[in-house]
Amino acid sequence: MTTPGKLLDFFTLEGGEYAGRLDSLVQQRELTAADKATFVAASRGLRGSATMARAGGISRLAATIERVAAGLAAGNIAWAPELQRAMIGAVEDVKVLVRAVRIWGPEQDERAASGIARLTGFAPDRDAPQKDVVIPISELFYSDDGPHILQVAATPNTRYEQQLREQGGMRPEETAAVSERLKTPPRGRELRDVLGSSLARMRSLEGQGSGQATAPAAEPVPIQELLYRGRSAVERAAEIRRAIRKSGAAPTRALVDELLDLVELASAD
Repeated sequence: MTTPGKLLDFFTLEGGEYAGRLDSLVQQRELTAADKATFVAASRGLRGSATMARAGGISRLAATIERVAAGLAAGNIAWAPELQRAMIGAVEDVKVLVRAVRIWGPEQDERAASGIARLTGFAPDRDAPQKDVVIPISELFYSDDGPHILQVAATPNTRYEQQLREQGGMRPEETAAVSERLKTPPRGRELRDVLGSSLARMRSLEGQGSGQATAPAAEPVPIQELLYRGRSAVERAAEIRRAIRKSGAAPTRALVDELLDLVELASAD
């Protein structure tokens, strides 16, 4: 341990006091609501004091005791004889570990772990990492022709590159060609072709992933149909003029530019 000596001295006194309170509580056959509240406060105080003193083993054991005490206070855990026996042993571990905080070693680590294991069954640590359960593939199939449990998900969580391969959008040789091309970034027309091809593939995959058919692309509208020409340009200019007079404000630069464009378009037809 690298904790300063004075801090360890303080923890030995304070941790001993908390351990004494816990010891008097766990000896009782029945716990009142006030006892349970004291139980929670004492275990939380022990955990905080051990954390400040960098006594990790005691801090983890105190946290386990606090979890059980919180369950007792909430009414989720009963103060049964087996729990009382386990708690008496855990508090005894705390008292021994507090006295041995200056000579901490593998033996103390093992004792702290033993105390935690003694109580984990009553209040498991929800934050502890859970191991993945390995299920033999034979259990996913019936012995006959099915129907089997294993099936492809309706919306598989796959990467974009995998979707391209599965949908036939990118063959292995194409993948190799793209990788080779990336060594020398494309430019100009080649860059435009690459972007166009990639966007087309992405649109097709998005349509398939959402379960909806991809809407056909709209036909391009000629620019002539979007512009005012001839008489329509004159009518549009008159409309803008009336709006300016009605508002009484000076025309904006955008309106002036539009009027100039309409003058040119009026003579284009």
